[in-house]
Amino acid sequence: MKRNYTPSIRKLILITLTALSVICTSCGSKRATDENTILVYSAASLTDVLSEIIDSFELKYPVKVQTNLASSGTLARQIEQGGAPDVFISASKRWADYVDSSGYLLSGFKTEIARNELVLIAPANSSLQVAAIDSSLNFVSLLGKERLSMGDPTHVPAGSYARQSLDYFGWTSKLKGKILPAKDVPSALMLVEMEEVPLGIVYRTDAEKSQKVKILCAFPQASHNPIVYVGGVCSNKALAKEFFRYLNSEETVAIWAKYSFVK
Repeated sequence: MKRNYTPSIRKLILITLTALSVICTSCGSKRATDENTILVYSAASLTDVLSEIIDSFELKYPVKVQTNLASSGTLARQIEQGGAPDVFISASKRWADYVDSSGYLLSGFKTEIARNELVLIAPANSSLQVAAIDSSLNFVSLLGKERLSMGDPTHVPAGSYARQSLDYFGWTSKLKGKILPAKDVPSALMLVEMEEVPLGIVYRTDAEKSQKVKILCAFPQASHNPIVYVGGVCSNKALAKEFFRYLNSEETVAIWAKYSFVK
């Protein structure tokens, strides 16, 4: 059941999300100069798994790891505008390639880090059920008069993957005016958690950590490009290179699996 928030509360929610986006876009403009401090620009969907990996890394090395978390497109723009991370992790190969082609990644230090899956979600108490996402599904009818929450396809990889799936099944044109683009995956998830919208498209890893949503079904992998996280090193700091190695080491496999990422 959709909650009936007053117009003032709805306005406050939208203002808050916008403010968070502005704050995130303006943060992390310069690289940490201390050799024992490294700055990681990372896709927001890696927040939890990256936090645990960082904690583990800091126990092994005399280092402080700082993070700047946002959509991959936003981070790429920050780098272009003077942001100087030591490590960059994108939720799509496209943005990693873009940053690399602009000369910001060290040669030999770009690689696939993990994979994810795209799912359709609803509030935990929703009565909606979806047996399969295929051409027989009446997606427009499922949504009704409400809107669909997903990442903004222009700069959020999850939104781009979602748009590809909607295009694949011919639903995009039918959903004109019904898509509510969010600044990143956590924001798209939050709108479903708050029951502001009846449906959302997010990564499985984000959906599984929430107690306020349920996964209705996964999108067929054939309907979108592979969801691949690609990272690279942007500075010559020894500890930045070591952290990047650590991300891809056997030592972190269990942590990635704990948060449902595929290595």
